[in-house]
Amino acid sequence: MPMATQEQIARMVRINPIVIVSGSGDTTRSLRYRGKHTMQAVLGFLGCHRGEARALVYSHKTDGQMLWVDVSTGVFCRLS
Repeated sequence: MPMATQEQIARMVRINPIVIVSGSGDTTRSLRYRGKHTMQAVLGFLGCHRGEARALVYSHKTDGQMLWVDVSTGVFCRLS
């Protein structure tokens, strides 16, 4: 799967929902991000959490499932 560019991510961050995911496996928590929708604000929020959390921004639906992009890395993923 291709990776999103920083320009594409910045455009998605401005207009699409953002989810903050922390933990892994059975202890994963996800919360909707309600801060400013700019790359600088989202990355600043993540910086305060010292790598414990990641931000995912909604990209599109494919095969009936929502596809999200990791704001920091540009990797596409699906939330379970």
